[in-house]
Amino acid sequence: MLTIVAITTPIFIMMVLGFLAVRVKLVPSDTIAGMSKIVLYFTLPALIFSTLARMEFDEVIVPTYLVTYAVGSMLTLFIGLFISVTVMKRSLTESTLKGLGMANSNSAFFAYPVMLLAFSSPPTAAFAMSLIIENMLILPLAFIILEASSSSGQGLKPALMIYTVMKRLIKNPLIIAVTGGVLASTFHLTLPAVIDRVLVMLSGASATLALIVLGGSLVGTSLKGNAKDITFVACGKLILHPMMIAIVAFLMPDMDRNLVLGGILIAAVPMMSIYPIIGNQYGYRSLCASILLVTTLASFVTLAVILSLMRLS
Repeated sequence: MLTIVAITTPIFIMMVLGFLAVRVKLVPSDTIAGMSKIVLYFTLPALIFSTLARMEFDEVIVPTYLVTYAVGSMLTLFIGLFISVTVMKRSLTESTLKGLGMANSNSAFFAYPVMLLAFSSPPTAAFAMSLIIENMLILPLAFIILEASSSSGQGLKPALMIYTVMKRLIKNPLIIAVTGGVLASTFHLTLPAVIDRVLVMLSGASATLALIVLGGSLVGTSLKGNAKDITFVACGKLILHPMMIAIVAFLMPDMDRNLVLGGILIAAVPMMSIYPIIGNQYGYRSLCASILLVTTLASFVTLAVILSLMRLS
């Protein structure tokens, strides 16, 4: 148990430091957006690219893992959407946002820092492949449903909708980093020493800065919305999503144990930090912000439980 506490406590201390820095105005709240862009465009892509470039291609792309994470995440998305529409009688737009909150993890700012602390040899390939599934399957699928179901999507041609989604993906720095890392691994490219050193320096700042930014972004978030809805999505994200990944992995052919555990851990962290921003586009910012806050706080307990189970497995 002390080992689990030693893993989770530094993560939440970094988040608390970020929260307090913004709360006491040591760091202006409007700088959090700029800091998050530093993580998104510099430190995290450097970490992803440099790590993948040093791996063999068959270690970076494992088809059984891609299928496992894709199927597990899609099941989570559609289970959440189905229950919200049929049982809770919510609109398709609101239900899709709930399903998205359950099925898309904060891989960049939360999952990877946790993985670095939880594993002696972090399964970076699991992180990279999860990013691919989240950004090239789950998010586009959710956006297409949202655009088709919301008033803002009326009259929008399907071809234009798909073009807009694909354009967003192509510009995503994390997807570019994953693609570049896979290509470098495939062709065994060796970077100049100076470039390699720069990547190492940027990579070292990634996890810490990401957690501080995540904590700072929670300042100003208040609880607004139906407690049943908030609890439903929080449980779906922290319990249902990792459970679906575990079930699908059990049914798949033999996979590296570290990859499976990495996928479960990635699925067990809260949803992406831009969740309220996405919700705002469809009139649900307050609900999504409340869900993010509750899920993040609850993850302190659920992550400790999942890490304990992983160590017993």
